[in-house]
Amino acid sequence: MAFDKAKYLEGFKAEVKELLQDLSLGLLKLEKKPTNKKLLESLMRKAHTIKGSATMMGYKRIADISHNMEDGLDRALQGELSLKKNHFDILLKCLDAIDPLLEDKVTWQDKGIDASFVENICAEAKSAFCEDEISEESKKKESKEELAKKEEIAEEDWKEAKTEDSIRINVSQLNKLVNLSGEMLVSKIRLKELVSGLQQKVSEVPDIGESFIEISKGLTSLGDTMDFLTSNMQEEVMKSRMIPISYLFNTFPRAMRDLARQKGKNIQLEINGQNTYLDKTIVDQVKDPIMHLLRNAVDHGVETIEKRQEKGKPEESKIALSAYQEGSLVVIEVSDDGNGIDVEKVKQHAVSKGLVSESRINDMIDDQVYQLLFSPGFSTAEEVTETSGRGVGLDVVRENIVQLKGMIEVQSDPGKGTRFIIKLPLTLAITESLLVAAGSDMFAIPIESVVETIRIKTDEIKTIEARDVVVVRGHILPLVRISDIFGISRKGIFEKNFSPVVIVQSVEKRIAILIDDLIGRQEIITKAIGDPLKNVRDIAGATILGNGKVILILDVPSIIDSAEGVIVKRPIAVLKPAIQGKKKKTILLAEDVLSTAMLEKNILESSGFSVVIARDGKEALDRAAQETFDLVISDVLMPRMDGFELATNLRKSKTHKGVPIIMVTTREKDEDKRRGLEAGANAYILKKDFTSEILLETIERLVG
Repeated sequence: MAFDKAKYLEGFKAEVKELLQDLSLGLLKLEKKPTNKKLLESLMRKAHTIKGSATMMGYKRIADISHNMEDGLDRALQGELSLKKNHFDILLKCLDAIDPLLEDKVTWQDKGIDASFVENICAEAKSAFCEDEISEESKKKESKEELAKKEEIAEEDWKEAKTEDSIRINVSQLNKLVNLSGEMLVSKIRLKELVSGLQQKVSEVPDIGESFIEISKGLTSLGDTMDFLTSNMQEEVMKSRMIPISYLFNTFPRAMRDLARQKGKNIQLEINGQNTYLDKTIVDQVKDPIMHLLRNAVDHGVETIEKRQEKGKPEESKIALSAYQEGSLVVIEVSDDGNGIDVEKVKQHAVSKGLVSESRINDMIDDQVYQLLFSPGFSTAEEVTETSGRGVGLDVVRENIVQLKGMIEVQSDPGKGTRFIIKLPLTLAITESLLVAAGSDMFAIPIESVVETIRIKTDEIKTIEARDVVVVRGHILPLVRISDIFGISRKGIFEKNFSPVVIVQSVEKRIAILIDDLIGRQEIITKAIGDPLKNVRDIAGATILGNGKVILILDVPSIIDSAEGVIVKRPIAVLKPAIQGKKKKTILLAEDVLSTAMLEKNILESSGFSVVIARDGKEALDRAAQETFDLVISDVLMPRMDGFELATNLRKSKTHKGVPIIMVTTREKDEDKRRGLEAGANAYILKKDFTSEILLETIERLVG
């Protein structure tokens, strides 16, 4: 009984594509050290696997090509053939031929595949592998000891990847799981809000029955368990969509080899951080922008061998591609050791193109000049080539990165090289956002766009060229109001002494957004919006909160472009001599909501404090019995022991009776504030008014 090949077709194609990538990387390694027998054997096995699978699935052309590859590698392994440049060229050519043969026949004509295509490649491979046999005399020239030593050194650079138990699963099924985990996240938030409301009601009724109190405690415990389980499940589901960035990075060495040879340049591509994980959706979409940056580095970045010799540089240019995780972002860097960006040349070209006036260009700092490279049609290339110089490039790169909710920066050192830095979110499915209010409406601002939150007085708003601006740390930033963007009524903003402002950034541009209230941070699931909102400017999508309310997600890049955000020069942090060597102050942070705890922890650690987190008052009291802290920050409503009881107990201890205590809570009744102060709190901050500046100013006043 014949088996149904259609069931296994997709799996076969996926397996062959993986093997082709492994072979491509392996051949590039082997080209540098052709005597590595372990690598030769591994590559031969992979070619054999492709041949066997292709034969079973009826892909005779692929089987013929891989058979010739296997023969050539086997002859080299047996010592009958000395691999040279022409052999690697034909082996790589065979790989290029197999990939399109996996597609439908209707696409072959467009890719130059005809009846003689496979025959010609097979004939070329046979000819190359038969013409250069090693004579017995030449074999004896190299002693066994020398050969063994070479193999030992070569094998250090090649180790077979350990295989792991795995199954193939359709991406659409993973997307459904992510959506379901997202809906569960919304339900978890809703449950938490209901439990919190119930606790508030229970605390307000003095003579409520014990049974009702027990039910309330049970629901609180259940809510905590659901919180823990949902967070774990969501994390595992998200991990299933994450793949190592090596799947992307491994496609570049071959292209760079061919491009370097085409340009007559000696280039070493250095790759780091291959085990950094990123959402597969982002990996698929970021390939073209990175490839363009690498091509630019070859074409514009690094010099020719002759020019490098004149400058006293090594003949071999270095282009580095690296990735690493930085908080909730993945950073990808493309750098070269070439000539750097010619700032004066960019300025001249920008003026000639009419991108900026001659009077303004001289006032621009280097960071601002670099941003001109991303202008549509901008190119300083003196000639048009297949690689670059067509004026279609960096503007498209930035557009693609922005669509992925990322940003790109440029750094350059004249005579030493250029570095492009891409920052991308780990995933696009579930993101953390800052919830804000304007009038009676709420909005979400993606947290990766938020620089900081501050409070300003009304008289701090200035007017420059008929635009509202605010000065933040010496920088003049355009000020926009959400109420003005969407034409909604303001909520008593003029009655307040201070107004909350969110500083947001896209690429190198920053603006200040004036809001009515800061609600807090929350993980959200981005939902696409349909008619009639899908074409509305400044809206990136929508999300559903735990209470069922639908809110809009702000499109920060669009808002910044509308406001003409100024480019901010990154200040260089310099430690004051008096601070160096000074012991860090340690803060005990009691907070049962993990997202809130991490927010406060990040604020404190970035200001130089050491932070210890406790999940409730009881755990905080136990930690205080083991260690002395300089300050205590506590929530009020927590399981096992609330903030009031924690403060009371700390005031009774010998080690912490004089330690400042700050309470950060949602309980805003006067009697709650009074109770907190009577329990021993030195400061009482409401979460609705919480900003990093308020917290740090309070700490400065209490502990210096």
